[in-house]
Amino acid sequence: MEKLTPEEVRVLIKASQIAKKKGITKGASVKEICEKAGISRKTGYQWMSEADASAKDSEDAIQKLSQLEIEHQEISKKYADLRVENEGIRLAMEIHGFDEIVKKNAS
Repeated sequence: MEKLTPEEVRVLIKASQIAKKKGITKGASVKEICEKAGISRKTGYQWMSEADASAKDSEDAIQKLSQLEIEHQEISKKYADLRVENEGIRLAMEIHGFDEIVKKNAS
């Protein structure tokens, strides 16, 4: 018989834990699952902990990405506003001849 993969062990242990919490007694125990996988119960629980930690890291990364997307939108809007403002100032200086004055004073 083929051994269980770490992912299969995690799924089966999680299913066993959920069944136990919900009062469902039929099904494989953690001990049986780990025996079928050829691992100790300790290893099975370690695999569960690693999966939980990985899921937490993924959730944190998704939350951070969402925050960065919001910040990016805010910065992009500020940049667009400043670009329009700077273009307006440049046009006003050109219309009123300030650009020529600046060029003369720079020479």
